[in-house]
Amino acid sequence: MGAYRPAQLAGTSTVRSREIAVADRNHLRFFLRVPALVLACAAAAVVAAAGSAFARQAEPAASPRASIVLPPVLVAGKPATLAVLDTQGRPAAGTQVSLGGDVVVTTDATGRAALAAPDAQGVLIVKLVNGTAEASATVVAAPASDVPPRIDSSPRLLLLRDRFTIRGTGFRGAADENRVLLAGQPAAILAASPAAIVALPNPRTPLGDTQLRVEVAAGGVETGPVSVIALELTAGRAKGLPGQTGEIRVDALGTDRPVDFEVRALPANRIDLAKGNPARGRTSGGKTNTATLTFVFREPGEFSLEVRQLPPPLGLPDTEAARRELEEARRVAPADQAKHVEHVIELLDKHPQDVTQARDAVEKMLAKKPEGAFGLHLEAAWHILLNRQ
Repeated sequence: MGAYRPAQLAGTSTVRSREIAVADRNHLRFFLRVPALVLACAAAAVVAAAGSAFARQAEPAASPRASIVLPPVLVAGKPATLAVLDTQGRPAAGTQVSLGGDVVVTTDATGRAALAAPDAQGVLIVKLVNGTAEASATVVAAPASDVPPRIDSSPRLLLLRDRFTIRGTGFRGAADENRVLLAGQPAAILAASPAAIVALPNPRTPLGDTQLRVEVAAGGVETGPVSVIALELTAGRAKGLPGQTGEIRVDALGTDRPVDFEVRALPANRIDLAKGNPARGRTSGGKTNTATLTFVFREPGEFSLEVRQLPPPLGLPDTEAARRELEEARRVAPADQAKHVEHVIELLDKHPQDVTQARDAVEKMLAKKPEGAFGLHLEAAWHILLNRQ
């Protein structure tokens, strides 16, 4: 069984008489006309492959951007692999990525490129040469000697069309020297280092409980049971008149456990989600395993709804790691933002066991879409405080 490489990660779905008929519904697009609402849908693969950041749509929503997939952890002086995905979430061949200074790598036919991590510990920031995307990774010290493969953490719930990260030791920096199997199906390895692998499930992977296995030349290792799930969005009929109420339904398939999720409307001024934008919720669990959200139509025009999974917390967040990211963010913060970052650091120092206020403060800063290294460090701190894998 060969490695799975996603040559086409995007798709479309059908519309029938203002009713949604789609197989993969965690990304919906709407166009509000007065007095009728016309529904259109785009497959979730675009959002999933483009990453945990929300994909941007054509005007009046913003256009999607290319993205860099980098292992979250690199090992000093060791090989690694990154990937670049284009605006449609497909591997982008022949794309140049700057590693800092005069070091530039170019992606091959698979959309990936090999690199060597810096010799010194710290944070590596990489950028597309055209300046449209950035990514960062933490560089840690190399072990004294080679170690067998070991999985330290991986998600318990894996969204079928979203990439996931495995952290551990003993992996290979050359992506093709690793093999990730999910329910026996080879996953596409987008990025890799000796300490982390970022992979995308094979679309043929069945939903439900299964095993996740990583194989390298030195041997293989499995995690405990994981569940492969899908999230679907549906919306009932509505005329879409300004002021009218609509309803969104979120279905979790592949598990009877409650699933935490987040729905975002783009652009934000088209509708008002009852629980805010983004709106968070949790499915009911059990056989039906659904949740509903209400919204109010506000302005005419096209908008999209996107849903993503929020993995359940695994113990207390690593506040020290979050603090380090915030200190880096403060170092490169614009003058009007430095004091806000300092406030979050003070919250962490004062209440290290209760990170809710700090996390909410970071979310407010992220809502303003900060750019560059400042935005990357803020987002890294936010992920840590969420306790996401």
